[in-house]
Amino acid sequence: MNCRICNTETDPFLNISTDQLDEPFLDAALRASLPELKLRRCTNCGCLWAHDARRDEGVLRHAYERVAGSYFESPQDNQSYAQFYKKLEQFLKLHVSGRRILDVGCGDGVFLSCISDEWLRQGLEPSASGVTLARQKNLDVQQATLDSVQNKYEVDVISALDVVEHVIDPHQFLESFKPHLRPGGVVLLLTGDADSYPARIAGPHWSYLRWCGHISVLSRTGLRTLLQSHGFEILAWDRCDHPSSSGAVAWWRVHLLEPVRRLLGRNRSWYPFWRDHQMVVARLS
Repeated sequence: MNCRICNTETDPFLNISTDQLDEPFLDAALRASLPELKLRRCTNCGCLWAHDARRDEGVLRHAYERVAGSYFESPQDNQSYAQFYKKLEQFLKLHVSGRRILDVGCGDGVFLSCISDEWLRQGLEPSASGVTLARQKNLDVQQATLDSVQNKYEVDVISALDVVEHVIDPHQFLESFKPHLRPGGVVLLLTGDADSYPARIAGPHWSYLRWCGHISVLSRTGLRTLLQSHGFEILAWDRCDHPSSSGAVAWWRVHLLEPVRRLLGRNRSWYPFWRDHQMVVARLS
């Protein structure tokens, strides 16, 4: 297959049996149709693309619709998440004056619940369990995607945090934002960065790739090219930790112990999250 961003040829990068994986998203039905996770890497921009049953939109859609509530691991009282989302809110405020926000793929609504009450907050989430959890936080959330929602939003911000890596066609995903943005509206994206130093060192043992929903993993170059090709002007970009990150100490412990593990004949470790995400604010030109 060719890269969906720059159309360059891709090479095999990861092939792992799902028997080795355990996560709430990977239920018996998905496991039956997905015996292996396969990813290919663009030789030009470094983006990673699923090359297995996850390329079938129906397979993914049904998996998200039936995902259990335990899939969402960001409790509102978790201080690392609350602090991160407050920081993200401040990052966003530097570039937008309006206060109407739509969070796409909002999960259990933790981002919307963490930002200040000055925002008019709405959300979309494809899973019934996520919608239930979000509504328990008294949030206005519909069970839908931007492709399936019936009403038209008019918002100043569309946020998509930990979402673009879950979509088969990032081009269609970005185009779906446009009818719902007010003039001068911005998008806020948070996703993994396949070109970050930790990701490049870890290679196919980057733990970000173990998550079955991560099917379109973009590099910094790939994300910038994607946004600009759809008429978005990049206002700010920053590399960051994910709030679920184990931190630098855990990452370096894995890295420094790898030669010892090889000498002992053990399997390679999975590198935890650390400084391997990117956040970007972009305005529709």
